[in-house]
Amino acid sequence: MQYIYLIAGIGALLFGCSSVNDDETQGSKQKISQVYQSNTLHGHVEKLVRQLLSTSQSFDPSSNIAVGTILPTTHQSGQQLPSHTSLGLQIQESVTTFVTQAGLTVVEYKTMPSIKIKEQADEMLSRNIEELSSSIAADYFLTGTYTLQETSTLINIRLIKIPENTILAAATDYVPNDAMWSSTKVTLKNNQIYRNGY
Repeated sequence: MQYIYLIAGIGALLFGCSSVNDDETQGSKQKISQVYQSNTLHGHVEKLVRQLLSTSQSFDPSSNIAVGTILPTTHQSGQQLPSHTSLGLQIQESVTTFVTQAGLTVVEYKTMPSIKIKEQADEMLSRNIEELSSSIAADYFLTGTYTLQETSTLINIRLIKIPENTILAAATDYVPNDAMWSSTKVTLKNNQIYRNGY
């Protein structure tokens, strides 16, 4: 009889330890995930898209959305801030990913009518307007701007209903520059980007 109680006690002890370890492991994974997301451009864009979708007014989720490149802002003088094509394109790609994962229909307007097979790659997308359709079946545009600052980048995105051109939702976030580049390698002074090395 004592033998049965002993086995039951050991089993309960092992089960308890297992639960604690599982809880600790799960908590660690969540912490790692949160740290990873918060320290990446992709993570900040996810937060931005969540903010946008949670504040949208009169938005029809079954409609088509075209996601544009996030462009740099300009000063009152009209001088454009240093243009980072790769930054605007990466934000666009991340926004497209999260909007699609949210279950919305995204129009890929850069799709060519046929696949262009080349020696090094098979191309399905293009930025050459002559290779694309002249019409886009979209009900909404999702676009925005970014402003480079000394230690962060201010990103603004907005959801625009067309053809009315009314803004249904908008979102803003400050992304630390070290989420995109090492802070020791890139700085912004007098509206110019300085790279110290790669």
